[in-house]
Amino acid sequence: MEDISNLFARVSQELHAVQSQLKWSTFQSVNPGLQDKIMDEFLRAGLGQELRRAVDLVSQFLWCYIESAAADSNADVDYAHQSRRLEQVTELLRLLHHSSCPLKGTLGFVEHATMTVNRHVAAGERDQKAFSKSA
Repeated sequence: MEDISNLFARVSQELHAVQSQLKWSTFQSVNPGLQDKIMDEFLRAGLGQELRRAVDLVSQFLWCYIESAAADSNADVDYAHQSRRLEQVTELLRLLHHSSCPLKGTLGFVEHATMTVNRHVAAGERDQKAFSKSA
């Protein structure tokens, strides 16, 4: 699993390297012929679809983490740390599904994520209190 951590770090570095190129103002400063060439290459290579698939896989990975954390009834779990991590994961999911032109279903997604995390946090707090009382 350490390989995936290294892969995330490399992908993050690569995204930072192209970040300024992805700004519309930068793209607009390029001559129109080069703009057309860049867009043709982008579309021909299927990069938009690949990026969408990658984002979907990251979202699925994060949702699986939320479900796994909710199902974890291990008494050794640090619920405060897990709660903070769940908040971060939920924020990442919100950011991954955020759009500058939000769809009607976006609010439902955020509400669903918030409800899921709140339910898991409440269950964890109840379990922690029960564990503390029995110890």
